[in-house]
Amino acid sequence: MKKKIYSCMDDYDPNSILIEDALKKITKITKKIDSYEYVSLIESHDRILYENIKSKIKVPNYNNSAMDGYAMRYFDIKKNKVFKVSGSSLAGSPYKGKINKNECIKIMTGAVIPKDCDVVIMKEETDIIDKNTINIISKNIKKNQNIRFAGEDICPNRILLKKFDTINSAAMGLLASQGINKLKVFKKPKISFFTSGDEVIPINKKLPHGKVHDSNRFTLTGMLTKNNIDIVDLGHAKDNITDIKKKFAKGMKESDLVISTGGVSVGDADYIKDVVNELGDINFWKVAVKPGRPLAFGRLNKTIFFGLPGNPVSVMITFLLFVLPAINILSGKKYELKTENAILKSDLKKRKGRAELQRGIYNIENDKKYVTSVGEQGSGILSSMTKANCLIYLPMEKGKSKINDIVKIIKFNDYI
Repeated sequence: MKKKIYSCMDDYDPNSILIEDALKKITKITKKIDSYEYVSLIESHDRILYENIKSKIKVPNYNNSAMDGYAMRYFDIKKNKVFKVSGSSLAGSPYKGKINKNECIKIMTGAVIPKDCDVVIMKEETDIIDKNTINIISKNIKKNQNIRFAGEDICPNRILLKKFDTINSAAMGLLASQGINKLKVFKKPKISFFTSGDEVIPINKKLPHGKVHDSNRFTLTGMLTKNNIDIVDLGHAKDNITDIKKKFAKGMKESDLVISTGGVSVGDADYIKDVVNELGDINFWKVAVKPGRPLAFGRLNKTIFFGLPGNPVSVMITFLLFVLPAINILSGKKYELKTENAILKSDLKKRKGRAELQRGIYNIENDKKYVTSVGEQGSGILSSMTKANCLIYLPMEKGKSKINDIVKIIKFNDYI
């Protein structure tokens, strides 16, 4: 009896592994890049710290006013409400004189508090008698009010950021407040990729009948760029072993991870799997998910390899589910693909045997999250990804889903 060859059209394929098992294999084999480099603070956004960073100075490093108003001695307020304005303290231009009995100075937010003063009265709590005299009208005044003390925010030798933290805009500002301009960070992963297939032509060429433009090249470039890594574009490979070997040889030499698209299904001209088996080894080849079943994962010497399907939607979904976790492990980032519950607004067709990720649109109505399908779900319909804002996850054991069922969704705009 002839052995059945399963294709992506079959709902059940005993040779496919579960999504969860695929992720376990990827996580086990992929290792963090344990090397570092120094970058300037201005170039550090979204980089991963290689070491803890401690504070060097107090922030603020001097007592300053939290309000526009008048600085004075609290002791004087107990016996007097009328004060002479004897000067002013501005941000960057402090008052250098002495504060005598029943005197005050005009002070701006952020300006240095004179050493004799221990309270700031807001302008709204005073009446101006003349340009040099004020009268305090507030009765609820406390010592040290409206004063920000040195070290109130940050004390010296405190851990500000920890190893593996990602530098964001707030962290950049925090480090700048410490005068820190050079950071020790993990090196970025270097990811190389190429597309394949005789049917694929560059986008600047006129499209003949039976050919397609190389959309996967630009989809991958966009997704990789969003994840702040070093990219090596290996171009396009024709469906021949020599060309594909050259691409892999260059990728193995120059990068930590190689991605190919196309050439991993069951066709006679699908050479990727054969070449990878010759140069390295494939850990798994098929995953029980639609779209994206013909996904290959393995190693080329020390370089991680992903062979993605050729269909554009499958490229995006397999990148999100499988490649992105590996990139984050290499980077030293914490990564979790978050799911949320939503209520179906329409029936969804599905047969049991493998998980499905259908493109959907979610919205919030009366504080409840609803989701509906974008319509046609073919793996070559790239326009469905531009219409969608989420993926609807349907587990392999589940068949048809009905209106008002609770389903899991993945909001993908943050990832790809």
